[in-house]
Amino acid sequence: MIAIRLHTIGSCAAKGVVSLGLFCSCCAMSDAQSIQPRTTDEPAGSTNSRIGPETPVAGQAMKSASSVGTNPTNSTTVLSAVTVTADLDKSRDEIAPSLGAVTYTIGPNQIQATGQGEDASFQQILLQEPGVVQDEFGEVHVRGDHGNVQYRLNGVLLPEGLNGFAQAVDPHLIHSVTLLTGTLPAQYGDRIAGIFDITTKSGSQLKGDDVSIYGGSYDTIHPSGSFGGTTSNLDYFVTASYLHNNFGIDNTTADPNPIHDLTDQEKLFGYFAHRFDQTSRATLLLSASYSDFQIPNTPGLTPNYTLTSGPPANSSIINENQNEQNYYAVLSYQKSAGNFSGQISAFSRYSDLDFSPDEVQDLLFNGNASKVKNTDLANGVQADGDYTLGEHHTLRGGFVATYDVEQLENTALVFPSAWQFAPSGTGQDEPPPTPQSSSTPEMINASGRNSGIKSGVYLQDEWQLTDRLTLNDGLRYDRFDVESDHEGQVSPRANLVWQIDEATSAHIGYARYFQTPTLQYVPPSVVNQFEYTTDAPFNGRDGPQKCERDNYYDAGISRRLTPAWQVTLDGYYKQARNLIDDGQFGTAVILNNFNYAKARVYGAELSSTYKHGPLSLYGNISYVQTEATDINSVQNEFPDNEFNYIANNYIQLDHQGLFTGSAGISYTLMKDTLLHTDFLYGNGLRRGFANLGKNPSYVTVNLGVEHVWRLHSAGASELRLRFDCLNLFDEIVKLRDGSGLGIAAPAYGPRRAFYGGLTVVF
Repeated sequence: MIAIRLHTIGSCAAKGVVSLGLFCSCCAMSDAQSIQPRTTDEPAGSTNSRIGPETPVAGQAMKSASSVGTNPTNSTTVLSAVTVTADLDKSRDEIAPSLGAVTYTIGPNQIQATGQGEDASFQQILLQEPGVVQDEFGEVHVRGDHGNVQYRLNGVLLPEGLNGFAQAVDPHLIHSVTLLTGTLPAQYGDRIAGIFDITTKSGSQLKGDDVSIYGGSYDTIHPSGSFGGTTSNLDYFVTASYLHNNFGIDNTTADPNPIHDLTDQEKLFGYFAHRFDQTSRATLLLSASYSDFQIPNTPGLTPNYTLTSGPPANSSIINENQNEQNYYAVLSYQKSAGNFSGQISAFSRYSDLDFSPDEVQDLLFNGNASKVKNTDLANGVQADGDYTLGEHHTLRGGFVATYDVEQLENTALVFPSAWQFAPSGTGQDEPPPTPQSSSTPEMINASGRNSGIKSGVYLQDEWQLTDRLTLNDGLRYDRFDVESDHEGQVSPRANLVWQIDEATSAHIGYARYFQTPTLQYVPPSVVNQFEYTTDAPFNGRDGPQKCERDNYYDAGISRRLTPAWQVTLDGYYKQARNLIDDGQFGTAVILNNFNYAKARVYGAELSSTYKHGPLSLYGNISYVQTEATDINSVQNEFPDNEFNYIANNYIQLDHQGLFTGSAGISYTLMKDTLLHTDFLYGNGLRRGFANLGKNPSYVTVNLGVEHVWRLHSAGASELRLRFDCLNLFDEIVKLRDGSGLGIAAPAYGPRRAFYGGLTVVF
């Protein structure tokens, strides 16, 4: 994808940024900090270490790096490189400001003060942000949406990969991650429940090269290494990691020891930026991840089928495996010229998912043993820019276009059946398995393909009505033209931000949204091949997925109560037509979209941060309520009793976490030791027939300590020792019980675990 960003440097309040509880990246540094040659966090234990980035006083002005006074004692060469890099980074950020949207940023200090730090999964870091709910397979939900989350690297949209559980983003590459949600400016389209914009580390932010070894419970071994640096015109950073453990996906029982859940994951990331002059640079991002997973087993299940001359059924020895690969490259060119700034990018991403069944045991328990290969190749361009028009207007515009090809190959062993369609349950009963008419399996080769173009273009105006009142309004037009669907929409957006005083800001906004389904649509011609088999569809209805269309409203207020303490509150309401949801319909861990004809989602978030000296605290609590009715696509995946109930009743979505909370505390001792703890509360996801039930609530507590030794040798400069205890009180975290719409298996979070690591910085 190609992204062009145009920005003017100025006060966040003047730009209409609403920073809730954490910080706004536009004004995170003081003038003195902005000219430092290193912008990474202070070492663990320093007085600058904190759980969350500081939140600036609302309305505080931010100077560009070029306007900051220089220190005459520093060499000209060093200052020039730092100033150029800072200017270009800030110009890139200004091209796509939040402008009234809700933003939460997790900086490098908070990442280090989270359980496992950079060795945690990407999901565990995102769960520290308000309104983010955890699910199985490493998934997260934002504000009551299933999926509909967009990921960006340095502002460039990453093309969507296949749904799976291998997280291609390695926290070792992250400098900070910002969640944008609410009523987003016209610049943001497609996946808009949440935008996770990742700012990568760069060579200028490194203290030095480092090598780390981390491990502990669940047979965890996690070595990693990073190196990078800056020359007169080149900035580079490379990180690589390997992970092995026996808790690869999710335990299917509450037992501390999962059965058949090994994983091996390799990840590699590279950042390379070449500065042509003080106003332009080219950036190349490269990433590769290769992950093997065993599908975990649930012992004691009862088989549903018999196999001629087959061995005894035993659900503890099922041998299912899945491999997931993700590769992407992003090439960007950034330029500033007078009142104009812009960035244009080209991107490519390839995803490959292979599921290997246990041909015997899968037939005995499921009546289906399918070998599945799912691939997706996406190529695209993105361009964004801004132009300062006088003192009161900043115009922004751009476009994005992606061409996507998705292919699904399925070689399935199934038993013949006298039933054309699978039997449905009665009342709220679970449907029985489809009867077999023979104990000798037959093979079906089924494949599907979907391709097409997703595109969008936008224009918006940031209008400074007064010194304290900013209006950002714009229009966006999106198209979704694929083999299974052709749709488009014009979407108006408007945000009004009021800087009430130096410590208080408020906003209100409206956005029309157009969200597209994934390309993982199985056409009727493929589904029909499984009629009269033990993998028969539930009925003959099979409409293609549709684009979701929303009216979204958001309002909030942020108040700095003291120089150290800030509190923010935000509320939202969404009216949806053809709301998109995901489900796992089969043994392979591949998620497929379906739609509800009508839906409502509403909620509120309260967030607070406190930073004083060596003490840092943050806390978030969120509420969300979801209501949806009438499944109007991929209907054959739902038994008639459940389908008919949903057609006549509003139900809650399976991924709804009614209440969610996160909090953390960190304290530094003697500038060299960081003590930290963080908490996570979940109210329980939905379960049962039509999602009428709820899984139990849970609270998990993590503890950790990190100590840094400053070395004065020609080789290593720092030695860091870290210990973590996850789920201190050994809470049973039941994410799923195997029931609910589109839920195929139980899922439990990890029990109490202990980890330790050693990092050497050169």
